[in-house]
Amino acid sequence: MKALVVLYGGDLRPQAFQKVFAGGKSAFDLALERARLLPYRQKTVVLGREGADFGEAFPAELVLEARWSRRTLLETVSRLSQGYDFSYVAWADCPFLDPDLSAAVAARHLQYAAEYSYADGWPYGFAPELLAPGVAGILAKIEGDEDNPVERDSIFAVLQKDINSFDIETEISPVDLRSHRLQLCADSKRNLLLLERFAAAAPGIPAAASRAAEIIGKKPEILRTLPAYYPVQAARPCPQSCALCPYPAFAGDSAGAGDFLDPARFAGLLDRIAGFSGDAVIGLSLWGELALHPRRMELIRLVLERPCLTLVIETSGIGWNDQDFNEAAEAAAGRRNSLSWIVSLDTADPLRYREIRGPGFTEAVECAKKLLSVFPADTYVQAVRTRGAEDDIEKFYRGWKELAPRGNGNIIIQKYDDFCGLLEKRQASDISPVERQSCWHIMRDLPVLLDGAVPLCREELAALKGEGRILGNVYRESLETIWARGEEYYAEQAVHAEPGVYPGPCAGCDEYYTYNF
Repeated sequence: MKALVVLYGGDLRPQAFQKVFAGGKSAFDLALERARLLPYRQKTVVLGREGADFGEAFPAELVLEARWSRRTLLETVSRLSQGYDFSYVAWADCPFLDPDLSAAVAARHLQYAAEYSYADGWPYGFAPELLAPGVAGILAKIEGDEDNPVERDSIFAVLQKDINSFDIETEISPVDLRSHRLQLCADSKRNLLLLERFAAAAPGIPAAASRAAEIIGKKPEILRTLPAYYPVQAARPCPQSCALCPYPAFAGDSAGAGDFLDPARFAGLLDRIAGFSGDAVIGLSLWGELALHPRRMELIRLVLERPCLTLVIETSGIGWNDQDFNEAAEAAAGRRNSLSWIVSLDTADPLRYREIRGPGFTEAVECAKKLLSVFPADTYVQAVRTRGAEDDIEKFYRGWKELAPRGNGNIIIQKYDDFCGLLEKRQASDISPVERQSCWHIMRDLPVLLDGAVPLCREELAALKGEGRILGNVYRESLETIWARGEEYYAEQAVHAEPGVYPGPCAGCDEYYTYNF
C-alpha cells in the first residue's frame, strides 16, 4: 500500500514560519514532520508559489506555480498521485496532523473503497483529506474553467457540485467539537497563539486529536486569544427610532462635532488594531448611522487601505447615494470579500416598516437594490424575526429571494435581541443551546464607542452613559491592556465555580451563542 502526501503551501501566512514551538520549530516544520508519520506514506510533496522562501532544504519534493487555483491544485494532485493507492491532502501550516486519526480515516477509506474520506467533529487541522486515484482529475474537470482561489474547503466545495456521484466515508469524533469553531492552523496571529496554547496544554508536541476534548474541557480559557471583530461607533445620530432597538433611549442629544468619529483618530486606531490582532473585521455600525457621517467615505477607505482588515457596514439604507457606492466599489477593487453591506429592512410591507422603523421605506429598498447590483456577492438584506410576524418574514424572504442575485444567499433572518431585558421579549422561538456556553462576544469582540470607551460587549448599553462594565478607552490605553481586562469576565463563564450563575446583564442575555466573526 502506497500513499502520497500533498501539503498545500501556496498561500501560507508569515505565522506558518515563526519558530514558536519546542526545539525552535515552526508550524510548517511540524507539518512536514507529522506528514512523514502518516500511514503508508511514500513521498511528501509541498505545493508552493514561485519565489517563496521555504527555508532550509527539507525532505520533500517542491512543486511551484506562479498562481494556484482550485483547478490547478486538483490537476497537480491528479498528476502527482499516479501510481499511488491514495493521496493525503492537507495544508502545510497544520502542525498537529495526527497519525493515529489519519490511520483511522485511511482504514475506513480502504475498507469501503471510498473515493473521498475525511474526519468530522474534530477541530480543523488534525486530519488530512483522502482521495482515491483518479478522483482529483475528475474534480478538476467538474471545476472546469472557473478561476476560484484555493481555500481550505476547496476539495469538498468542488465535490459538492456533484456529491451523489462519489463514495464518501467519514471518521466521526466521539465528542463533537465543531461548535468551538477552532482552526488549528498557523494562518493568523490569533490562530498561532491558539496553537501555542494547545501545545503548552498537551506537552509532547504536537497535541493529539484524542486529547482535544480533554484540553478544551479542562482549559477553556485558552480559546480566548485575540479580538477578531471590532464594532466601532462612527456616528451618534440615527435617522430612525426603531421599535426593535434600545439605542434611542441611550443616544442623548446630537449637537455638534462630537457626534462623529474623527478620521485621523480612526486611522491611528486601525494601525493599532492591525498591530495587535494581525487581522480583523471592522464594523462601522456599532450604534448610529454611518451614512450621516460627513466624511463617511474617508472612514471606509481607511479600512480598505489596510490589507489585513476587512469591513462590514450595517445600515438603515437611508442617507447614501450612488456616488458613495461607486467610490466604495473602487476602493475595494482587487480585494476579494473586503467589504460587506447589511441593509436592515425588517419587513417587505411599507406600513409595517413605518410601525417598526419609521419613514424611509422606499429609500431603504432602493438602497438595497443598488448595493445588490454593485456588490452582488457581499450585500445582504436583513429582517429581525419576531413573535407574531411569521407571515411577514416569509413574505420578506420570498420577495428578496426573487430579487437578489444569489437568492437566499443575500438574505439574513436575524434573531430578535431583547438586550438583556431592556426591550420586551419578542423572540419567535427559543434557539439557545441546551447547556449554556461561554459568550462568543466576550471571547472575540472588542466594541469601541464614539469617545473610545470599550464596553464589555454591545449589550452593555449603560456604557453609552459612561456607566456599566467598561474595560478601558482605546485612545488612552493600549489594546493589550484593555483586552486583558476582559479575561476575568470570560473566565467567569468558562470556568466559574457555580454553573449557571452569570453576573450583571449576562444573567438575562441570550446573545451569548450568536457568532459574528
